[in-house]
Amino acid sequence: MRIVLTGGGTGGHVTPLVAIAGVLRRWDAEGKLPALTADDHALEMLYVGVVSDMDRRGLEEAGIPYRHIPSGKIRRYLSGAHLTAVDVVCRLPVGILRAVWTLFVLMPDVIFSKGGYGAVPVMIAAWVYRIPFLLHETDSVPGLANQRFARFASAIAVGFPDAEKAFPPKKTFTVGTPLRPAFSSLPSPEAARQRLGLHDRKPVIFVTGGSQGAQRLNTVLLANVTRLLPEAQILHQVGEQNLAAVNAFVQKDLAQFPDIQDYHMIGFLSEQDMALSFAAADLIISRAGGTTLAEIAAAGKPSVLIPLREAAQQHQWENAYFFRERGAAAVLDESNLTPSVFHTTISRLLSNPQDLRVMAERVRSLHRPNAAEDLARILLEMAHGRLPQRALA
Repeated sequence: MRIVLTGGGTGGHVTPLVAIAGVLRRWDAEGKLPALTADDHALEMLYVGVVSDMDRRGLEEAGIPYRHIPSGKIRRYLSGAHLTAVDVVCRLPVGILRAVWTLFVLMPDVIFSKGGYGAVPVMIAAWVYRIPFLLHETDSVPGLANQRFARFASAIAVGFPDAEKAFPPKKTFTVGTPLRPAFSSLPSPEAARQRLGLHDRKPVIFVTGGSQGAQRLNTVLLANVTRLLPEAQILHQVGEQNLAAVNAFVQKDLAQFPDIQDYHMIGFLSEQDMALSFAAADLIISRAGGTTLAEIAAAGKPSVLIPLREAAQQHQWENAYFFRERGAAAVLDESNLTPSVFHTTISRLLSNPQDLRVMAERVRSLHRPNAAEDLARILLEMAHGRLPQRALA
């Protein structure tokens, strides 16, 4: 059985692909994958699509072979969505030709697409060859690529129930978002803190801007470090490209602060360390990408979400408010975010443990632990030429 995975462009797109691959490999090792033909004895998986540096790291860590296919990135501004001349003339046509040739050589049984601009050439090639493909939409507002290709997909799976209304109902399933294996069995907060070198004398705040960091989050946090450190330990994922600048600021302006030993700065976190950071946290401060929110729900952690206003179609805003309306997170508007508002919100939550417990219970109820398995079952149905039924989800 040969399965092509596609998506890419950001770490968040690759994470669910890695999760699906992990489930299929486990089932293959356990002898649970039904053969397509009498001589079909091997599971082959290959990632085909845009491979950013972040994607490459995640794919190599998971042992998934890949082939880079260029693609034009769709850029959205207030005036709408468009491709630059370079994208139209060079990247996208080249990517489509490469994808058509690559799928001709591979001729997979089924394709799993996470969406995003990195998947566009492969989805076009899949349509050319009539290869069945499954779309997955992580966010509550579907991305442009998934919207455009939904009509050609054999099935569509979504992470948020609100996203179902954007797709054909007969072939759309709400399954949740598949997560990396490390999030399936998180250690206790005490064990996670010990492994990360943290102590139990203060609560732990984990601040993450996603796989690449977030400059705005870094700025507002650093403006509050001296006010927050007497109350909490801070674990801060700054993003590799921001690491030098943040470190220089800390050495220049904060090195002599009495509690500075409780501020821990990291550029990039591996899968295991990211899972440990979620497990160790009493409060998470984050952007509101769909994969990150699924990880917060899996960890059952209270959070303060600061959605990226410039995100495509305001999907982070909609994701965050889905959580807030259910009492599962607090939300701060980046356009009105001042150091004072930030500190007041964090301090109020830390001083009200009961509020944190209620938020944790509510966010835990949003977790869909079987998302990866459900998606893997749908893929197998499609590989065997059967259209999946909604009961599978």
